Amino acid sequence: MTVSHSCIVLTVFVTVVNAADRGSSCVTPNQETATCTPFNECKVIKDAILTRNQSAIDFAKNSQCGYDTEPLVCCGSTAVVTQTTPVLPLDIFTKEPATELSKEKKKVEFSGVYINTLPGRTICGLERETPRLIGAQVTAIDEFPWMALLRYKDQFGTDKGFKCGGTIINNKYVLTAAHCILTGQEMLTISGARLGEWRISTEIDCIQNLAIEDCADPVVDVDISETIPHPYYSARNGNNDVGLVRLEKIVNFTDFIRPICLPPMDLPMPPVGTIMTVCGWGAIENGSQSDVKLKVDLPLVSNAVCAQRVSSSTRISPNQICAGGEEGKDACQGDSGGPLMRTYVDDDSQWYQEGVVSRGRGCGKKNYPGVYTRVARYVGWIINTMDEEN
Repeated sequence: MTVSHSCIVLTVFVTVVNAADRGSSCVTPNQETATCTPFNECKVIKDAILTRNQSAIDFAKNSQCGYDTEPLVCCGSTAVVTQTTPVLPLDIFTKEPATELSKEKKKVEFSGVYINTLPGRTICGLERETPRLIGAQVTAIDEFPWMALLRYKDQFGTDKGFKCGGTIINNKYVLTAAHCILTGQEMLTISGARLGEWRISTEIDCIQNLAIEDCADPVVDVDISETIPHPYYSARNGNNDVGLVRLEKIVNFTDFIRPICLPPMDLPMPPVGTIMTVCGWGAIENGSQSDVKLKVDLPLVSNAVCAQRVSSSTRISPNQICAGGEEGKDACQGDSGGPLMRTYVDDDSQWYQEGVVSRGRGCGKKNYPGVYTRVARYVGWIINTMDEEN
């Protein structure tokens, strides 16, 4: 390698501690599944950088998947953005200036059917406007209406209850974790999804709001037509822990059933310390599953620190993000597949999903953050997969 060539490489790549393994599967900026390869062995990216073209350099930066004595890159068939890359609707990236939508307009907006596309920001990530208790662990009855519960059965057809969560992303699909689909030795399969739930034990959920009783709509139980784990999910290190659940029928959006926004593919990771929210019906202090939908706020932790604390043998890849590490606050058993989420910087009333609950070391242990799958890295796969299935 010439001196000038070395300078170019050093300015393009940074050292990534505890990222993907050399030879592991990865996803390129074009959403092409490829292999994490030493930079000097990836001819397409190496040649592209030498042209000093800014778009090629940006592509190379976004392709970095680790560092092992030299940069590792996700080495696909090209080093330029191709036209086959799925393009998200413009309103997922930007939002019109906030205006007061009339009830009539809201009804029109929420009447659309989105089978193989993602709803735009006039629809996704919105909640009914009711008072919220700041700092409460129990959610409001209509809070986070994109939450789904996944029901399981064993090989004999016996109902095994709800074991995982997920998020509604359009009228036909729920986003969850691959390990919720591939249950391994448990030999369980997803048999249905419940939407619009708050308290599991009651048929109709109601709360007393001052002198008025506020009741939710009845839950919607939907059969499953297909489960689709990411084809390169690794149970060993949790990489690519993402999957889709295709519902048997199209569901209608209401105040209690709505989709969450997904981030654009190029969304950078939020700064360390950013407060994120996890929601679900997971295990509580006594080990039993919560009867009501709970939430908890967690700070983001750097992947380098996370890898040191979670496991000495497993690396945290750029496809993953970590949060938590505060005693008594964490996602837990039963929360798997649910969302790590936050509101948009430009609109604190609208939510998008940053991660999918993947794995951790125990529940709520001090200094042990949870590991989540970064949704932005998989938006292309999600759109492509929904498109292929319809």
